[in-house]
Amino acid sequence: MKRFVTGMVLVMLFAVAPVSSAGAAPRQKPTDPRCITLDAENSRIPLGLHMSILEDKTGAMTIREASSPENAARYVPCTTEFPSFGFNSSSYWARFDLRNDLPRDDRWFLELEYPHMDVFEVYYKDAGGAYVRKQTGDSYKFARRELLYRNFVFSIPVPKGASMTVYLRFAGSCSKQFSLTLWAPEAFAEKAIREKLLLGIYYGIIMVMMFYNLILFFFIKDKSYLLYVIYIASYGLVQMAYNGMAFEYLWPDFPQWHNISLPFLIGLAIFFMAVFTQSFLHVWEKARTMFWLLAGVMVIGAGTMIYSVFGDYLTAIESAMKLMVLAAVVIIASALVSMARGYRPARFFIIAWLFFLCGLVLIALNKLSIIPVIFITEYANQIGSAIEVTLLSVALADRINIINQEKKQAQLATIEAQEKYKLLVEGSSDIIFSLDEKWNFITANNAIMTHLKVNPGSIVSMNFLDLIYDETDAAKISKNLVREKLAELLVKREPLSFKIMFKSTIIAEPKEMQVRMEHVNIEGKNEILGKATSIEEDVLIPFFDSEQQNFYISNYIMAAEDVTQRVTRNLKKFIDIKQVHLIRIALRELVINAIEHGNLNVSFEEKSEAIMNDSYFALIAARRLDPRYRDRRVQIEYSLNPVKVVYRITDEGDGFDHAALLRNHFQDANELLLAHGRGISLAKTIFDSITFNEKGNQVTLLKKFQNRA
Repeated sequence: MKRFVTGMVLVMLFAVAPVSSAGAAPRQKPTDPRCITLDAENSRIPLGLHMSILEDKTGAMTIREASSPENAARYVPCTTEFPSFGFNSSSYWARFDLRNDLPRDDRWFLELEYPHMDVFEVYYKDAGGAYVRKQTGDSYKFARRELLYRNFVFSIPVPKGASMTVYLRFAGSCSKQFSLTLWAPEAFAEKAIREKLLLGIYYGIIMVMMFYNLILFFFIKDKSYLLYVIYIASYGLVQMAYNGMAFEYLWPDFPQWHNISLPFLIGLAIFFMAVFTQSFLHVWEKARTMFWLLAGVMVIGAGTMIYSVFGDYLTAIESAMKLMVLAAVVIIASALVSMARGYRPARFFIIAWLFFLCGLVLIALNKLSIIPVIFITEYANQIGSAIEVTLLSVALADRINIINQEKKQAQLATIEAQEKYKLLVEGSSDIIFSLDEKWNFITANNAIMTHLKVNPGSIVSMNFLDLIYDETDAAKISKNLVREKLAELLVKREPLSFKIMFKSTIIAEPKEMQVRMEHVNIEGKNEILGKATSIEEDVLIPFFDSEQQNFYISNYIMAAEDVTQRVTRNLKKFIDIKQVHLIRIALRELVINAIEHGNLNVSFEEKSEAIMNDSYFALIAARRLDPRYRDRRVQIEYSLNPVKVVYRITDEGDGFDHAALLRNHFQDANELLLAHGRGISLAKTIFDSITFNEKGNQVTLLKKFQNRA
């Protein structure tokens, strides 16, 4: 605001302060028939068609050389109102003639409407015939300017009745655009005030859209709003850098940064423009190819930012301009594809971008002098981008409306599905439950009360593993195996099934059930969906009479679980289920002994230490890979008839002194409360006879059925 007031004061001072005729240069004959005549009828004079231009490729030419008769013939009359020579490192000299036909000494403003000229110099002769030099440019701090204004402005005194030649010099590694205008002081003051008002409205729209959508982001939590805010903020900075307001208000003391800010900010804006487009248009779902093209635009945008800091300015700004064209093509193509595939908000997106591109086309045609300088062409870029950011905000609102409608429909569908699910789940005789990834119950149906006597209302405070029966050594091993399977489920995300014994809070006996679990994602949350089913009765059991089987299993503990399930499933035909469970537990202990102590040669002491160190499964896995033991198998022979059942378990180990073990070690194991070593003593209490071969690597177990012998 201070700079604005200062500028306006200077304008008015220059407008009312007469220039002393004593200092007037002598009347000169104009050097060009296109000499500018200052009179009361013209207050704004574009200089392009009144200038002649000389290119200085060396950049070393002085005013004495530029104004010498030898170089006069090298000046080329300009044929366009706003001449431009693009990005290059040459210096240029321009000259034009003035004649003051006003009845007073006067002072006019010369404005260069391109705030990125590195060096801009003005030369004219004073009353003594010496050249006055005025210098500015964006290579100097903003405070060095004669008028603190976003464009470069010099005052040129023109005495009454005098003619003079003004020389201009343009230099630096920048675009050589000579959009020069000579202003009467009052006209320039009006133009500056109008411009400040219009730019204030434009940036006000940008700020309003930023804060409005930022507030919506905090309430709605949709990242598209945040990306939109970042995009329009970065684009607003591009506009401020382009029209010189950023140098005037944001970094006036850092010309080095100002010189590279434009390509850097263009790269930044295009990067977030592509990110916003990806998010808003859902191009990953709608147009996968366009997603990767936008990703490529993002990479190039980031590269432009980096190169603008460390590389050559001319290359950086040319790359940034080309990137703008590429980004516009890719973004509009993405929107067209999304709209063609039924995404309604893409329509507003396309309209917004068309307004933006129309603004760019109008200002380009204006600069090329194809269309005249009028309000809409002079401010086409600001008008187009203001409409664009407004329509994009409307598009975001439309997108939220669509999302809300979809959510409402989804909620209705969910409620309907939940009702159906509730009928299915609550009416099921199976236990249907869900767990979090720490295996804590989230939900369970009423069947858990029927099977395990656990109240569904209190299940949320329980862990799934706490329901597993683990009062015997074999049961503890089975529980550990289940724990490993569950951990594997989290990694592989593949469904698993297993049989397990559950505790019951009322009934003392465990209940065996078949469990199936799978990993699911519900509304962004990972859960485990499970079902526990009672072991199905074999429909052929009533017709069963006898059978004989012979099994060979590898050295996997879970194999012991599976094979003992198989060889005891038909016992229920002849004995009660409690005895079947006891037989299965004893058999499982002996099969595990055959694997551990027989085939894998794990000693009693090694197992004790591994259990204490929680490295039991690692020990088994290592022995299983050992070349000495990896090919060994356990044989289980099984014979069942209405009178008795006989099991024979044989391993390929070295055997053991079973008599000594029965005399000593079981007593020690019981006294030490070790978690193993009681398999044979447990079998002795369940089976009617237990015998070993001489080597000790084979055990035969006999169970007679009461009232059937």
